[in-house]
Amino acid sequence: MMRLGEWVIESRDDTTPKEIMLEVTTKCNYSCIHCFRNWLSEGFHDMDLKLFRKIIDEASETGVEWISLSGWGEPLIHPNISYIVRYIKSRDLRLLLNTNGSLLDKHLDVILESGVDKIVVSIDSISEELYKLIRVGGSLPKVEDSLKRIKEIKIENMLRNPEVDIQFTLNRMNMDDLRRLPEYAVRLGVSRIIISNLIPLNPVQEESLSCYKWDKCREVVNRYMDSMIRLGLEHGVDISLPNFNVSYSERSCPFISKYSMFIRYDGKVAPCIYYAHSWKNVIMGVEREINEVIFGDLHKESILSIWRKPEYIKFRFNVFFMRQPSCLDCPLQEYCTLTLSNETDCWGNIPSCAHCPYSRDMTRCPL
Repeated sequence: MMRLGEWVIESRDDTTPKEIMLEVTTKCNYSCIHCFRNWLSEGFHDMDLKLFRKIIDEASETGVEWISLSGWGEPLIHPNISYIVRYIKSRDLRLLLNTNGSLLDKHLDVILESGVDKIVVSIDSISEELYKLIRVGGSLPKVEDSLKRIKEIKIENMLRNPEVDIQFTLNRMNMDDLRRLPEYAVRLGVSRIIISNLIPLNPVQEESLSCYKWDKCREVVNRYMDSMIRLGLEHGVDISLPNFNVSYSERSCPFISKYSMFIRYDGKVAPCIYYAHSWKNVIMGVEREINEVIFGDLHKESILSIWRKPEYIKFRFNVFFMRQPSCLDCPLQEYCTLTLSNETDCWGNIPSCAHCPYSRDMTRCPL
């Protein structure tokens, strides 16, 4: 229950999460230049199977509809990923796999046999040379071969699933790839292209890589936008573009609006991927320290008991109705000390989401 002026607000007794982003590992076989993991200081770990089963059993019993295997690592790295995929689908949960695609070839059988509902593959260039510069350690032809094979198998067996989407993180190096993305997606059997701005990890990245601060990049996007959407409509590929204007955008949290929670490899529950671990970024020239926001621990608590905690309900309420300031377009942000972290803000929120790029649709999360 919350008191707001003359009103009393309380959540429904039967409130439950509908989606869970499950981080089964923080390990990865890539070293992408824009990845949050570059700030991860707690080492790299896999989720143990006992904890995993507890989470999935509770999720299936409490009304959760989707599990998204994602987070701060590559899910297919987990040594028991085949078991994980099968177990999730055996509990009648819908499953999204967010992957770099490098290990799809090794797990195609289990992905197709178990009925994975959606695969979101991160591809940040359609040029092999540029792909290697951005997604260090990766092989674009290997990823493409796996996607072509999935397309062939779906056609041969008249399968609708898995739906295959591409997540394309836009920067100044790959912006000219946009015009060829729709045809590229069709060749690979892709249903949707999700384009996202990168979140700079330091001032150099923001000045040299980010598109949202560079007029030429925005001009390129605007130039290609109509042809991309037209080609997408012709070929049945949905094109989803990010927001570039932080001053004139409505705010909406993709996690809160979809009743989602984030569960880390160690069972700790965060509200979203952005606040799952501590790290640093730079947006609009301001360096910020992002501290992890944890509402519970599934080693000791249940999904429902954490979801229904008063402090978590209050957090979701304030974010859903955007009862918080707007740091990214505030004229005082370069002088304000409160905006240097997510601990609080000038409206007294603890923690604060006032400078989150996801809420402005600058960056996208596969939910």
